[in-house]
Amino acid sequence: MKIAFTSDEKNGLESTMSYHFGHCPYFIIVEIEGNKILKVESIENPLAESHNPGELPSFMKELGVDIIATGGMGPRAQEFFKQFGIKPIIGAYGKVKDVLEELVGEKIEVNEGKEISDGTGHPHEHIPIDNVEDEIRRLKMEVAELRKEIAEIKSLLKNR
Repeated sequence: MKIAFTSDEKNGLESTMSYHFGHCPYFIIVEIEGNKILKVESIENPLAESHNPGELPSFMKELGVDIIATGGMGPRAQEFFKQFGIKPIIGAYGKVKDVLEELVGEKIEVNEGKEISDGTGHPHEHIPIDNVEDEIRRLKMEVAELRKEIAEIKSLLKNR
């Protein structure tokens, strides 16, 4: 089974979930069998800047995705995914690994006992505020950082 997770970063299982599927910068695609991870890949969302209704569900179908997990998605988009045979999971937040464990219902095992991650994990750089677009970009980056912090706190609380 393949599950696509919307993400704010390209950091594999340690990525922070994005709250909107259509404009997320990355998708983390996890292939699982039972509770074992077979493969993890981080891909850029080629339609993040603009897309027509149904394009992302079609793209996910081409990738062989069975489930898409995200923070938010409108009813029309959910219907498109269902038409392509992809089950949408709405309201997911935190780290991809934690959400995956919630979906599977148990701890997950990475194939061959190795952590799979293809991301760089570089922190965001601060940008100067020269105009409104720069301020919007800065605020989006700040929101992404807050999501990471929330994901880390959730992960810490889960492991108590």
